Amino acid sequence: MKSITANRSLLGNNNSEKNISQSFGSRMNWLDSAKGIAMILVILGHELQPFFEELGSSAVVFIYSFHMPLFFLITGFLFSNKNLQKNFASYSKVKLKRLILPYFIYQIISILFINGFTYLTTHQFRYSLIETIQQLFYLNGTVGWNSPLWFLVVLFWLELLMYFILRCPFKIQLILVSICFLIGGFLSSTQEVYPMGLNVIFSSVIFYYGGVQLKANRQFLDSKAALITAIIGVVLLIVNMIFNPMYSTLYDNMITPNYIVFVVIALFGSFSMLYFIKMVPYLNQKNIFVDLGQSTLFVLASQYFLLLGFDTIAKMLNFYDASWVYILIKSLVIVGTYLVIGRYIAFRRERGTLNAYVARLS
Repeated sequence: MKSITANRSLLGNNNSEKNISQSFGSRMNWLDSAKGIAMILVILGHELQPFFEELGSSAVVFIYSFHMPLFFLITGFLFSNKNLQKNFASYSKVKLKRLILPYFIYQIISILFINGFTYLTTHQFRYSLIETIQQLFYLNGTVGWNSPLWFLVVLFWLELLMYFILRCPFKIQLILVSICFLIGGFLSSTQEVYPMGLNVIFSSVIFYYGGVQLKANRQFLDSKAALITAIIGVVLLIVNMIFNPMYSTLYDNMITPNYIVFVVIALFGSFSMLYFIKMVPYLNQKNIFVDLGQSTLFVLASQYFLLLGFDTIAKMLNFYDASWVYILIKSLVIVGTYLVIGRYIAFRRERGTLNAYVARLS
């Protein structure tokens, strides 16, 4: 079958990926900045969520209204048409190596750690053997303690689904994306969690496809219409933050106030974040957020270890408290730690690239 992401587009004519690469640069620093900032929002959301009732934080509602859809949008933007030239077996093999293998490595480490930690503190294991097996393979709608790992499994199945959708003619793409949207809405209405995050997979197709179309119509980002769209997104996020009493979470299949409103706010909100990040000169060059954005897998998989460690030490020192002061100090320590780690990883990567270049010259 001929590989075509879209022979037509939602906003204009499609251009070659060579031109896209020339326009945005090889690493597209503003996208890495967006990933880094989104990851910070993920960490803040996980810090604030346990204190939602005590603090009544509208910040949680704000963060959870778009932070994961933003990741799916960025992933769609980064999708390469070259993937469609591969056969399904080759494409699946790459995704297994990049997503499922890290998932199982981090999941096994997490299961051993949390059961060991719980046994040392309570003299019993946190999960039974059956629960552990179900969580390891994401069979009962949860991956267990280290919940951020769900993203790797969902993204794997989503990428495989999008592989087939994007090989279709444009009109068929729209039909398939619409069908996935409706299936996601139905699964969302049940408020049940599903194996492999099935509800999240179908609900996220529209965000991923939005990223694909935004890349195909990248000139839209420089238009006045984009500015208006971004402003609308900010307004929607603020209105939702003020008037929505509960936050949404794709993982737990808790969508508020309803599925359609959530999707609209998430789409506009994600776009507005991308737009304003792209408009800031500092975020278009190498910066600390780029370093973090290039280490998202490590941050995603390890953050619960740092969060639990900080809370444990705070309780030992009688410092643990459901207050904004505690959240602020915790955020500075955790985020600061990851910024330092991100810079170190980037430094090692850059030094390795430089050494390889020098070796080729010599």
